[in-house]
Amino acid sequence: MLIGELAQKTNLSRHTIRFYEKMGLINVPEKSRRDNNYKEYPEEALRRINAIQLIKSQGFTLKEARGIINLIQSGTLDPERGRNYILKKVKGIEKQIEELLHARRNLLIMADKCGTDDCDVDRMLKESLNS
Repeated sequence: MLIGELAQKTNLSRHTIRFYEKMGLINVPEKSRRDNNYKEYPEEALRRINAIQLIKSQGFTLKEARGIINLIQSGTLDPERGRNYILKKVKGIEKQIEELLHARRNLLIMADKCGTDDCDVDRMLKESLNS
C-alpha cells in the first residue's frame, strides 16, 4: 500500500509515518519502490503502527514502544519481565503526578498572593528586568 493509504488506515499523517520509518519503528524493504519511485508499504508496517498506537495509548513513549515491540518480536519478553516493566512505568507516572501536584500547589499559592505586596510573580518580574 502507498503512504496515503497507510495514513488513512492508521489516522496518522504522512509526515508521522515517515518519522516512524526514520526512527526505525517501521521497516520498508529497499526493493519496495515502484517504477515511479513510490514506496510500497507492506502489511507488516500497518500491523506495527497499530501495535505502536496501542502501546502509546497505555502511556508509553515511542522509544518505549519500539523496545517493547523488539522484545516481543525477539521472543524475550516473558510475563515477569513485562510485569516489572509495567510496574516501573507506573512508578514513573506516579512520580510525574507528584511533581505536577507540587507545581500546582505552588502556583495556587502564587496566584493567591497576586495583587498583594507579597506577589511572587511581581517580584520575579522586577528581579529579571533589573538584572
